[in-house]
Amino acid sequence: MLVSVVIAIVATLVSVALISRIAQRVLGVRVGLVRATFAALVALGVELGFESQVVWKQSVNRLAFLPQQIGVILLVALLFLVVAEIVIPRGSITRPDQMMRAVRLRTQQARRGFQLSRVAVRHGIPGLARTGPNAGTPQERMEQAAALRAALEEAGVTFVKLGQILSTRQDLLPQEYIDELSHLQQRVGPVPWPDIAAVLAHELKDDPDKVFAAIDREPLAAASIAQVHRARLHTGEEVVLKVQRPGVGPVVERDLGIALSLARRLESSTVWGRSIGIGELTEGFAQALREELDFRIETRNMAALRATVSQHDTTPSIVVPKPYLDYSTERVLVMDFVPGKTLSSPDAVEGRSGAERNRIAAVLFESLLRQVMVDGVFHADPHPGNIVLLDNGGVALIDLGSVGRIDSELRANLSQFLMAVDRGNPELVCDTLLSFVVRPEFVDEDGLRRGIGRFMALHMTPGTSADITVFTDLVRLVAEYDLMVPGEVAGAFRAIGTLEGTLAAVAPDFDIVAQSREFANRQFTERLAPESLQAAVTDELLTVLPLLRRIPRHVDRIASSLEAGRVTVNVSLFADHRDRSVVTGLVNQVLLAFLGGIVGIMGVALLANPGGARITDALTLHEMFGYNLILVSAVLVLRVLYVVFGTRRE
Repeated sequence: MLVSVVIAIVATLVSVALISRIAQRVLGVRVGLVRATFAALVALGVELGFESQVVWKQSVNRLAFLPQQIGVILLVALLFLVVAEIVIPRGSITRPDQMMRAVRLRTQQARRGFQLSRVAVRHGIPGLARTGPNAGTPQERMEQAAALRAALEEAGVTFVKLGQILSTRQDLLPQEYIDELSHLQQRVGPVPWPDIAAVLAHELKDDPDKVFAAIDREPLAAASIAQVHRARLHTGEEVVLKVQRPGVGPVVERDLGIALSLARRLESSTVWGRSIGIGELTEGFAQALREELDFRIETRNMAALRATVSQHDTTPSIVVPKPYLDYSTERVLVMDFVPGKTLSSPDAVEGRSGAERNRIAAVLFESLLRQVMVDGVFHADPHPGNIVLLDNGGVALIDLGSVGRIDSELRANLSQFLMAVDRGNPELVCDTLLSFVVRPEFVDEDGLRRGIGRFMALHMTPGTSADITVFTDLVRLVAEYDLMVPGEVAGAFRAIGTLEGTLAAVAPDFDIVAQSREFANRQFTERLAPESLQAAVTDELLTVLPLLRRIPRHVDRIASSLEAGRVTVNVSLFADHRDRSVVTGLVNQVLLAFLGGIVGIMGVALLANPGGARITDALTLHEMFGYNLILVSAVLVLRVLYVVFGTRRE
C-alpha cells in the first residue's frame, strides 16, 4: 500500500512538472511556479474525469483516445493560465514568502493614507485637485495656495520637501503658489541623545564615545531628515556629525509610495496633471529624496564639489567642508566643522557694509555660474541655510545632498544659448534652444521663433528692466510649444533661482542679470584668448582629422561608381531590432489566430460529417480527427489570448 502511494505521488509530481513545462513552452513565456503547478493539477483532475467518464467505458481501442487525453490536459492547463492572467495578472499578488511583509506595509500605507485624506479634506485640497492650480481669480489662488501650504506642512517631511521643490518651478505653477510655497518649512524638535547615540553605534559598529574624543550632546541644528552635532576626533580635528533621524527612512518611503500613486491618478484623471507631467515630476522628486537619505551619496557630492571650488580664484574664498570617509556611512556623515553663521541667521551680515555684501553676493553668484557653465558640478540647493559666512571672512557651502551635474556637450549648448539671449538674436536663440531641449515629433519652429522674438522685444530691448523673471518667462514659452527642458538644465535654473532669493536678503540691490552678462562676456573673451583658441582648434582637429583622411578615398569610390553607373540607394526598412520585434510579434499572433481559426473550422466540418471507420463503439475516424483538430485550434487561440492580455497589462 505504501509503495503504491509513493508511486502515485512521484507520478503526480512528474506529471505536474511535465505539464507546467509544456504549457510554458506553448505559451512562449515564463510562468510562475505556483501558477504553473495549479494549472497542471487542474488539468490532471479534468483529464481523470474525462478518462473515467469516456475512456474507461470503452471496451476496445482505448489508446485511440490518447491524443484527446493529451489535448484535454494541455487545453485545460492553458485555459487556466489564460483565465488567471485575465483575472489575476502576473505580479499582482505578492509571493507567499513576502506576503506578511506586504500585508504589514499595505496596512501602514492604508492607515497613513487615511490620515493624509483627513488632512486634505480639512484644508479643501480635493477641490483644488479637481480644478488645478491655474483655476480661479488671483485672490482665490492665494487662498488655495495658503491651504496647500498648511496641508503640506501638516502632512510631514516628504510632502514639505515636495512643496519646496514645487516652489522653484515657476514654469509649472502660478506666482501665487510660488510665493506661498516658498515659505514652507517644517518645525521639528531635536531627537534625544540616546536615540542619536544608538544610530551612531549601529552605523559605526562601536561606542560613539570611543570613536570620537568628544561629542556635544546638544545639537547644532535639527532638521526633518537629520540632526547635527559637533564633535572632535582623537587626532584633534573639530568635526560635525550629521546623523539621520531614527525611523525617517521607512516613513519617507511609505509617503513616497502614496505620493507616486496620487500623482499617477491625477495625471490620468485631470487635464492639468497631464499638462505639467505630474507623474514624471513626482518620480524625479522621489529619486532625489531617496538619494538625500543616503549620506554616502552626499559624501561623494561633497568630495566632487570640494575639488571643483578649490580651483576658483575668488575673494572672499569659497570652501566646501572636507568629508571623513572612514567615519561616514549611509546614515552618518562626518565632515569638517566650519565656524561661522548661515545666511538664514538674522545677524549673519549685520555690521557689514553694502560694498562687502555686494562682494559676497557677486562671489557666490559667479561661483555658481562657474560650477554650472564650466565645471559641470554645482550645488543644486543654495538656500540661506546651506551657505555659511565664516569667521575668517570666507564662505562655505554645506548640505550637499542635492548636487547637479551637466555634461560637456550640454554645457557648451547652454553657453551658446545664454550668449544668444544676451546678444538679443532671436534666430540664434531658437537654434541654440532646439539644440538641447527634448523635442516632440512636430515643432512649430516658425511660431517658436516669433514667440522668442516677442520675448526678446519685451525683456532685452534698451530701456527694459531685466531680472530673474526672464528665465521664468523663457521656460514658460518653451512649455507652450511642448518642449521639455532637460532635467539637468532645469536643476541649474532652479539653483540660480534659489540663489537669487538668497542673495536678495544679503544684498538687495545686487543685479543678478547684469552679473550674468558680465560673466558671459568674460567667458566669451577667455575663449577668444590665443591659448583657448589654440586648445579649441587642437580639439577640433583631433576630432576631424580621421574624417579628413577618409574623404579622398570616399570621393574616389563615389566617382568610380558614378562613372560605371553603379550608384544605387538602399533603404533598410525595420533596421532597428525593436521595430523588427514588434512586426514579428504581430505577424506571429495574426498567423497563429488564422491557423487556429482554420483548424477549428476543419474540426467542426469533420464532426458535422461523422463518417469513416469506427474505431470504438462511440468514436469514428472523422470524429477522432475532428476532436483533435478542435483541441489544436483551442490551444493556438489560447496562446494568442494569453499574449494579448499579458501585453495589454504591460
